[in-house]
Amino acid sequence: MQDRPRSFTGSGYSSPTSTYSSYSSPSGGAPYVGSGANEMRGADIIADYLVKEKAPYIIGYAGHGAIGLLDGIYKHTDRIRHIQPRIEQTAGFMADVYYRLTGQPLAVYASTGPGPMNLMISVANAYYDGSAFFVITGNVPTTQTDSGALQDDYRYHGDMSSLFTPIVKKSWRIRKVEDLVKALPDAFAMMRTGRPGPVHFDMPYDLYMRTAPVSPADPNVHGPPLNWRVTVADDVIEKALNLLTSAQRPLILAGGGVRIGRAYDEIRALAEQLDIPVYTSFMGKSALPADHRLHLGVAGVWGEYPATEAARNADVILAIGARFNDLHTGSWLKGYVYNIPPTRLIQVDIDPEEIGRNYPVEMGIVGDAKAFLAAAARIARMKSMRLSYGATWHKEIDGWRADWRNFCEPFERSTEVPIEPRRIMAEMNRISPPDTVMVDDVGNCQVWSEQYWQPKTAGNHLTAGGFAAMGFGVAGVLGARLARPNSPCVTLCGDGGFTMMPHVVATAVEHNLPAVWVLQNNYAIGTIRDLQRAYHDGREIGTSFINERTGKLWNPDFSRMAEAMGGRGVRVEHPDQFGDAYREAIRSSTPTVIDVVINRDTGIPITGTWQMPPIPEVQPTFGQRKIRS
Repeated sequence: MQDRPRSFTGSGYSSPTSTYSSYSSPSGGAPYVGSGANEMRGADIIADYLVKEKAPYIIGYAGHGAIGLLDGIYKHTDRIRHIQPRIEQTAGFMADVYYRLTGQPLAVYASTGPGPMNLMISVANAYYDGSAFFVITGNVPTTQTDSGALQDDYRYHGDMSSLFTPIVKKSWRIRKVEDLVKALPDAFAMMRTGRPGPVHFDMPYDLYMRTAPVSPADPNVHGPPLNWRVTVADDVIEKALNLLTSAQRPLILAGGGVRIGRAYDEIRALAEQLDIPVYTSFMGKSALPADHRLHLGVAGVWGEYPATEAARNADVILAIGARFNDLHTGSWLKGYVYNIPPTRLIQVDIDPEEIGRNYPVEMGIVGDAKAFLAAAARIARMKSMRLSYGATWHKEIDGWRADWRNFCEPFERSTEVPIEPRRIMAEMNRISPPDTVMVDDVGNCQVWSEQYWQPKTAGNHLTAGGFAAMGFGVAGVLGARLARPNSPCVTLCGDGGFTMMPHVVATAVEHNLPAVWVLQNNYAIGTIRDLQRAYHDGREIGTSFINERTGKLWNPDFSRMAEAMGGRGVRVEHPDQFGDAYREAIRSSTPTVIDVVINRDTGIPITGTWQMPPIPEVQPTFGQRKIRS
């Protein structure tokens, strides 16, 4: 069969069609070589470039479509550590969390066919949340394109790029070795520019071994790093600050853009200068440490009451990098979380399409979170700006704080069996060192963390927002351990999420990544079961784990599963047992699963609302709706 090369597509340019030099495998298994004096294999171009980008890890699962890439990495294992989880999806979650903590994109690879498919969930999760890593997946050799060879994606759309395109910033279809020299720096620049996101290479696996007479790819090919942070004119910022400080009940909202921009110092400096309280979306949680005097917590359907109550009473809100999604806003129904208008909204976002998407704005400002906040703090200091009505507003907020604490504290002292989840959260807050990194999984565990986990260090709380993929925390906590090897790294997960990915314990043992899984065991897909109870008159199906033969609740023995994989396993059935088990786990050098049997019927307080149209919205169980006109 003759070669059928195609044009390389990506980054706004195309390479002309060309033929490949023929090659064959010499006897004795010697590497493929080209005829040029300065020829490089595709695998070596990629590996050399990853070294130049200072990517410390490459994570993936080997297959026949990846062994060529791994042969290039083999020469650089002193610079790039290879991590091999037991499924490709875990690789993506690990790289996602690593980027959120460090800002350094890692390389993630898969073979052909099912390997890339397994990876798609974690790629989509990163894309939705503005996280980034470099994805490279194999494809059939260029000589076998459109042949129906093993795992050839030739039908209909015809290549893996068409599948990845909706969930990455860009997918490059590599069609000859020379394409890599330009595509690699373009891809890494795109990952980091504007709103971060994953990028993808669709790589025929013969191109790993084929050669071309090229110079190595250069990260500096575009010159000095681009100053892509969108700045805002000082007079525009000053106008926004005047509007904010002249209000009677102003707030600053820290969305996920504050986390993406790593603008923790900047938002703290601005809030302290202006003396204005800060609350967050769930993606912005830990923008300020929980014990900061201006911190109110998360607002939303399962938000913290002081934040939600303040949001619905505010007269001006400065929102930084927030999308105003349904869970945060109470499905945009007036009076549950927001009253916009009459509340006036100043919305700052790097993406102009987000401004005014769900609420009208008093001022819409396109800008990078870090750059805007730094400039705003500078101007506020220079002009000695400060909230004029601060004492009255802070006193009102202190009352809501006291109401919330009085409500929560009895649960945090509970000795009931099965265990009250808030007791577990209180113990974790009390015992966890300040540098603890919390990576939520998805489900009720995530919501308990949203309301009750108290980050002591800015930026040390991570969760899955827009795509909300189960397994994010279960697997992502290993990426946290790579990023923060000297800090306790913990995930709060459910029995549903952990059962999807229990193999992470084996990966943690294999690669010496002593993470902690606090598993809230309620024998159910709890969030969905609770929705069935709330919206469908208690008609439950497919959401509780029941042995059909006995009719009793059933789960695997998670502690013994952990031990079978070389980790530690502890089962906790009484709340007084948890503190010692957790303290030992975070001090241990062994990956540890703590299986905590919680009360499966404890409801999570609703401070806002959520609606699944056409079903009417649920009502708050703490606080009440307040419509302002």
